[in-house]
Amino acid sequence: MIEEIIRRASELVTPTSEEERSVNLITNRVVEVLDKWVKSAGVNATVEVLGSSARSTWLPGQRDIDVFVIMERGEDIRKVVESLSNFLTEVGISWFVRYAQHPYVTLSIDNYEVDVVPCYRINPGEKPITAADRSPLHHRFLSERLTQTQRGDVRLLKQFLKTIGVYGAEIEVEGFSGYLTELLVLYYGSFVEVLKAVEKWRPYKTYITFFDTQKKFKAPLVVIDPVDPHRNAAAAVSLTSMSTFILAAKRFLKKPSLTYFTPGEVNVVLTNVVEIVFPHPQQPPEVVWGKYKRLGKTLYNWITECGFRVFRWGVESDEKSYVKLIYVLDQLSLGHYQLHKGPPVYDDSVHAFVEKYLESEVVGPFVHGSRVYVIKKRRFTEISQCITSRLGGGNYTIHINKYRGRLVSRNPWIT
Repeated sequence: MIEEIIRRASELVTPTSEEERSVNLITNRVVEVLDKWVKSAGVNATVEVLGSSARSTWLPGQRDIDVFVIMERGEDIRKVVESLSNFLTEVGISWFVRYAQHPYVTLSIDNYEVDVVPCYRINPGEKPITAADRSPLHHRFLSERLTQTQRGDVRLLKQFLKTIGVYGAEIEVEGFSGYLTELLVLYYGSFVEVLKAVEKWRPYKTYITFFDTQKKFKAPLVVIDPVDPHRNAAAAVSLTSMSTFILAAKRFLKKPSLTYFTPGEVNVVLTNVVEIVFPHPQQPPEVVWGKYKRLGKTLYNWITECGFRVFRWGVESDEKSYVKLIYVLDQLSLGHYQLHKGPPVYDDSVHAFVEKYLESEVVGPFVHGSRVYVIKKRRFTEISQCITSRLGGGNYTIHINKYRGRLVSRNPWIT
């Protein structure tokens, strides 16, 4: 049964010959333009196509291509980006600048996005100047070792990870990058062998390396980058993402299904949900996701402190107009009184607890078991009161029970 599922899934993840031609045409066109720019601007660099499109590990429908301008030391990245931007304007190609560790240019051509990333040429073992400098070494390492069959297995694994929601190293996902996905297939040999290994993974106890190394990392998953032994290629993978992958691998091997390769219909479960909607700050994605994940965690702690039980929470954004903090709750309203637990009677801190409430409107202090308790009035009984007390009067809106997204849906892929 598993062989039949994989055969059918392979058809789903293999681009058509027409898609292949389109990608090749766009890629060749961009490389030709960039080669002209390099010569005319006198930039000491070469142009190379890297990433999944260069290694035939991209998925159908993918509309992005990675082209690198590999510079020699001495070139200034910002000046190079400025020169390239001016040249693109002259030749009539639509572009905009994005920022990661340093600026790069994204071209818009025939509904494709082509990222043109400047980096410095380095040798294996040499310390990179920017994070992008490793990319040519990554490409060389993988392209020399991945077989044609394994490239198909990479596509299967990417789609599997994408369906279960853990594909991508961005802070939004905290999951598995394309490079890491390819390393796993290369290391274990095939898609099925990856899953068989993953179901035995244990967080903080899984260490994968292609070469002997003594380097230690404290992370749920450690995969030593074969071109840089000082880097964990799985550093972005969160405990939740790793554990989701383990569960999905275990369930797929027990009960194979195409649902792990096709987006399923979302069936919403009616429960109590609060959305706090902010206007998008128009900052780079990594900055925005990091900022609102931190705010979301802080607000989660505060909501819990107010006495509300949070089942799960998350951050969502269209990366254009809004950012949402979403909380799935047990209740939206609470009673006026709450039980407040104090210290054990034999602890010296019991004096401070008793004296704090002697003159207050409380029931107690009284003893139950070995501890002192009081029943006191809640500060907030409505969830909106709790939230606004923490956020103040900023530019945001609170929506109650309007959310219908992934945080309140039945899992569409699990079997």
